[in-house]
Amino acid sequence: MFDEVLSMGNLYQAWQRVKESHGGAGVDEVTLKAFEANLDANLLKLQSDMANHTYRPLPLLRLLVEKPNGEARPLSIPAVRDRVAQAAVLNTIEPIFNKEFETCSFAYRKGHSYREAILQVKKYRDEGYRFIVDADIDAFFDNIDHDLLLTKVKSLIQDKDLLWLIGMWVKAEVWDGKRVYRMTKGIPQGSVISPILANLFLDEFDEALLKKGYKLVRYADDFVILCKTEPEAERALELTDKVLADLKLILDEKQIIDFHHGFKYLGAIFLNDSIFVPFDRPKRKRKVLYCPPPLFKKSKLKEKI
Repeated sequence: MFDEVLSMGNLYQAWQRVKESHGGAGVDEVTLKAFEANLDANLLKLQSDMANHTYRPLPLLRLLVEKPNGEARPLSIPAVRDRVAQAAVLNTIEPIFNKEFETCSFAYRKGHSYREAILQVKKYRDEGYRFIVDADIDAFFDNIDHDLLLTKVKSLIQDKDLLWLIGMWVKAEVWDGKRVYRMTKGIPQGSVISPILANLFLDEFDEALLKKGYKLVRYADDFVILCKTEPEAERALELTDKVLADLKLILDEKQIIDFHHGFKYLGAIFLNDSIFVPFDRPKRKRKVLYCPPPLFKKSKLKEKI
């Protein structure tokens, strides 16, 4: 598997994946344009560093961006070369992980979308599942336990070189403008590989609910469980609390509701037999509320490279 990651064909595909995401520079201030200007040399150097185990990811650049509701959301951005390295690994592990994921999981997966999740809720409603457990996990990305996550990764991947890389990205260093610190829990929002790791972490939760026959629709950490009776919904909520406790997670908001009173999920409003779905809006550039100063002076950075 590691040879597949290191192949130049895969590294070029990884670069294209990163380029198409249009992200900004990391702590080294190297932009996509600058990386592409010496693409062949940069990819060969990355390949050599990973093959020789001299590769070390730079600290993540911790930004604060504005959410649609006006609140601040932290993002931790890897340097471009680290995003390419992560994408190269992601290209390799994605098919393996996706085989393990349940059909109730709709986020961060090719061929799945929030609209499909909305339609799945409608399907269950039409089948008579009228009571809903509506819940959200408290600070999910920030509270993912590293040991539990890496144990789950090891259950699917035995390649020691890949585990070495993923372990470094999970236990990442972060530059917040004042200090560089190592993450002791949680995975960074803004990292290429974090979404698939987040889905893997919650796969145990998906399996536990589906095994009991509950109708679960999950989009990242935002999920609903559909039931035919209110007592069944109460039991589903009890099981949810138990399984999440085993994962060292807790619910932030939770309620049992029904279609008659209506509820909102993934931007869609469900009321009786109607669904009001918002129009797709063009993605607006997120306003950056805070960006730390460069971690390296450019002269020192050139010496490192």
